[in-house]
Amino acid sequence: MNERKTAKVKVGLSKTVFLLTAILLIWSGSAVAQQSLRDLAKEYGADWLAGRWTATTDEGATILLVYKWELDGHLLTVDLRMGEYASRGMSFYVPGEEKAIEVGVDNRGGRTRGTWEPQDDRLVSKREHVDAEGKVRKSAAVYSKVDARTMKIALYGLDENGELNDEPWFTMDFKRKARRKIDKPAGKRQKKSN
Repeated sequence: MNERKTAKVKVGLSKTVFLLTAILLIWSGSAVAQQSLRDLAKEYGADWLAGRWTATTDEGATILLVYKWELDGHLLTVDLRMGEYASRGMSFYVPGEEKAIEVGVDNRGGRTRGTWEPQDDRLVSKREHVDAEGKVRKSAAVYSKVDARTMKIALYGLDENGELNDEPWFTMDFKRKARRKIDKPAGKRQKKSN
């Protein structure tokens, strides 16, 4: 009989110790909050990137880029639309690697993986894109703030060492767009009559 009580006490004590350990780990993890990507962007003066941006190509196509902070600033999402092409990506900070990582997919079966880093007064996104057929293309996008309503993006190829080529493939100015206002109903909706 004593052995059964001792076994129950040990099991109960083990559960209690496990539960207390789990609570302490969760509590200590939230007490020492991880620095967010938004915090780092502010630190480097790069938090201006969030927002809606548009540009027009020489052929007249409109490019829409929407950068949005999510998850209390730990995640920066980006949506890109140009004609029938669309992609969605997300960037987040990995403290152990001390890097901002970017991953994304597009509506043609492609996927992208890369890193972000500040360089002087610019942001550099080095990435590798793999299309649906498996073709790999390495590039870098260099973001520069021109003024509060304008940014310049230059797209470069990367050499075998991951360094930017001397000349960009192209550069384009993007204009910040005002936030879209959501129309509120002007009163109660009328019932449809049959």
